[in-house]
Amino acid sequence: MSRAVLVTAAATLLGACATSPEGRPQLVAPTPLQGLSAVYSEFDMQLQLVTAADAAGCQEAECVADRTFDQRILAIGGRLADAAFRQHAELYLRFPRFEFVVVEKRDPGAASSAAGSVVLFRGTRQLDLDDAALGFVLAREMGHIIAGHHDENVTTSILVGIAAQILFPILNLPALIGGGAATTAAATSAASVTASTVTTTAVASAASFAGSRALRATFRPQQVIEAEGMAMELLAGAGWDGREVAEQLQAIPPPLPDGPGWTEELRESARRIASLMQGPPMFDLVKTPAQIVPRSVADLPPPLISVPF
Repeated sequence: MSRAVLVTAAATLLGACATSPEGRPQLVAPTPLQGLSAVYSEFDMQLQLVTAADAAGCQEAECVADRTFDQRILAIGGRLADAAFRQHAELYLRFPRFEFVVVEKRDPGAASSAAGSVVLFRGTRQLDLDDAALGFVLAREMGHIIAGHHDENVTTSILVGIAAQILFPILNLPALIGGGAATTAAATSAASVTASTVTTTAVASAASFAGSRALRATFRPQQVIEAEGMAMELLAGAGWDGREVAEQLQAIPPPLPDGPGWTEELRESARRIASLMQGPPMFDLVKTPAQIVPRSVADLPPPLISVPF
């Protein structure tokens, strides 16, 4: 791809700015690229799953407990999906349903994609969460989806990748690394050019991957806080009491020193939600259909919920 095309693509993406639910400036892919954004987001989630440790196979009573847990996730997810599509009519333009799946991963955790997939790790069952706390875990991932955080992450990765492809050839990094040694033989020169191109591409790709991860990590704290607020709205719309949710989240056991960072992040969410619930109620516990059902989606069918096994 020529440098001019890369620059044009970067300019297009830079022009696709939006505002997050909390008023934060947010990069989003322009409409023609949103399909690509959904595919990239799904790939990103699958990469996260591949790198997570697999859970050991269940036996007898454990298998029964796993199936019961899966049914709970479907029931809770169904309530939340119904509330989400009633509160956010535009979701029907992005995907037809939320899908809730439990994957056989050892540690507690959750993931999601821009296409409406919400994945819960099998290890989460070991936390013995109440339905209200489980609902928060699912709703927080749904909040990331609704708020467009996956689109923001994908657009950031694309921009960093474009920047790396533009800058590294200009800097001629392989020549700097190799000391700029030149050869006089034509064959050697051609081979050197080819090697230089391959090296530049490899280094640029590695740098863009590392750079995009680092930049996305700076967005993560604010994205989590935004998703927490949207999660509480979804839970309220589905009939949960906000103070009950806060109490159940506070009962989450502290993470182990070598445990996954996801558990500590959930504990941080629990502390913030508990602090919010100490003041006057921030979310209505009962909402009439007129308040939460937009007229434009009143006659639409209910969302579908996928079976995780």
